[in-house]
Amino acid sequence: MLIGNIEIDPGLILAPLAGITNLPFRVACRRGGAGMVWSEMISAKALGFRNRRTEEMGRFHPEEHPVAAQIFGRDPDEMANAARFLENMGADVVDINMGCPVKKVLKTGSGAALMREPRLAALIVRKVVQEVRIPVTVKMRLGWSVQEENYLDLGRALRDQGAAALTLHPRTRIQGFSGPTRWEAVARLVRKVDIPVIGSGDILSGEDALRRFSETGCGALMIGRAALGKPWIFYEIHAYITGSPCNLDERFRTKLMQDHIEMLCRHLPGRLSVGHLRKHLAWYSKGMAGGSSFRREINTLSDPDKIVRRAEEFFELKERLSDRTTV
Repeated sequence: MLIGNIEIDPGLILAPLAGITNLPFRVACRRGGAGMVWSEMISAKALGFRNRRTEEMGRFHPEEHPVAAQIFGRDPDEMANAARFLENMGADVVDINMGCPVKKVLKTGSGAALMREPRLAALIVRKVVQEVRIPVTVKMRLGWSVQEENYLDLGRALRDQGAAALTLHPRTRIQGFSGPTRWEAVARLVRKVDIPVIGSGDILSGEDALRRFSETGCGALMIGRAALGKPWIFYEIHAYITGSPCNLDERFRTKLMQDHIEMLCRHLPGRLSVGHLRKHLAWYSKGMAGGSSFRREINTLSDPDKIVRRAEEFFELKERLSDRTTV
């Protein structure tokens, strides 16, 4: 699939996940077979203030390309300025969030709230497209509620303003992240617009991916929760849908995990890494013998070095993470 001149192969994309899809995890997922990765949401307003932590979210690694930087906000000029900044930082695509259902985003009039203001949504896309040379995409939902579904009309309007691709999460804002996904809506959007459509929501296995590709004709799928603790799932899903053998062995998985944890410690030095180490190691240990005790133990540790040493013991890593010099 192409987004503008950006090739995505395979058509399996790491979905944007707040507090999760930072640089180390994006690199891990690219190494795990993702055709493209998405950043977590970046506030256009905070970038305008040159907030240091927000700017760090717009830092990219050579290995993660192609990468999309997702921005949120409601001021067209702020959004355009943020897009230009991220383009200069090396983003291959700028994505505009019009689907987030979280209250703290909605109360600013951003995220899924923009679907209730289609004229403003279209103006934001036009301003951003005019400001940057890279492709501009939009991630949205069916609408605010069942009574206010407008994804087809809005999708066409955003295409007319220059959007290079659309991602549809087939739930309403009222549904949040629960309830049934309506993938027939993705198929309708594919037929409605002549730009690539990406489907997003509840892709947990190769069977899910093959079914959604077949029934919608979409160009790519986003994978989110299923990649937590399994950044190699993209290889597994691609092998399933192509009928190819999946030759990933335990050494590959272990090395991918080691590299991820090492890069996480470097990207977020000191205590900044503690929360991320805890949650990623919890996901990696899910389903393993002794995993519950391990998770309880690391949640009591506040020293990242101690957390890493305990991880080395639990996962029986022959090569110590602390001795690694390259990632």
